[in-house]
Amino acid sequence: MDKYLIIDFYNYLHRGLIGPGPKDKLLISYLFFSNLRATVEQFNPTKLMFALEGHPKHRYDIYPEYKSNRIIKTGSEKSENKIKQKSEIQEAASLIKQTLMHFNCTLVSHPDFEADDIVNTLCHMLHDEEVIVITGDTDYIQLLEQNFTNCKVYSPMKKTFFEKSNYPYVAEKSIRGDKSDNIPCLLTPKKADAHLSNPALLKEFLSIEENRAAFNINKSLIEFIKVPEDELKLENGSSNFDAVYQNFQKMEFKSYIDPGNEKAETKWNKFVSTFINLS
Repeated sequence: MDKYLIIDFYNYLHRGLIGPGPKDKLLISYLFFSNLRATVEQFNPTKLMFALEGHPKHRYDIYPEYKSNRIIKTGSEKSENKIKQKSEIQEAASLIKQTLMHFNCTLVSHPDFEADDIVNTLCHMLHDEEVIVITGDTDYIQLLEQNFTNCKVYSPMKKTFFEKSNYPYVAEKSIRGDKSDNIPCLLTPKKADAHLSNPALLKEFLSIEENRAAFNINKSLIEFIKVPEDELKLENGSSNFDAVYQNFQKMEFKSYIDPGNEKAETKWNKFVSTFINLS
């Protein structure tokens, strides 16, 4: 049995933005690879995969306002700073993906599906393997409610494995909504608790056509989809640490690449040894 480490790429990349002040593409890239080495060293996988983001057309067709709260409005210094930071993130993502092609790893994507749908599909495909999903997104609790007996979900920010919710996750979130994705809440937190803990009360609430319609829209936005496996795009990298070294040099990762610096040489050698056993 192989041990797969599947990383929600953009969620993981945004981990490097935690902390005060804006960060440029080189610092974001440096933090990504430093964090990645720690994660791979922690779990010692045999396979490494990254799930990339696509544009979830099916969700926007259902609810055009999906994630509309993330659109940056222009016209202020704050918004211009956000636009600049977003550009740095996009450039960092490009640099990182180019470099990852020199690792024994796989980038998985589909233009019409989000990373969580892709991870869900991979878990179906790898149901007989040991799988650890790396993400800070609680939506992945859904995976724990499926029959993936060998699948765990780990939050690198909280440094803990996810656990199942007290209530069925999709139903709970369909009631509570999700502010970060602009999914509306249907009940106040107190009323949501009361309905979720009382099946008769929840049934009564959903017997009203307007409530049921809103619930079903939310459910369609939240629930993972299984992507047709033959439509997934798999980009397989190959181990070439000379090329990684050159990329790190271009990105000015001086704590790894500083000729004549014994500490940098030691750090680079440790970096290579962390990834050398990936197949």
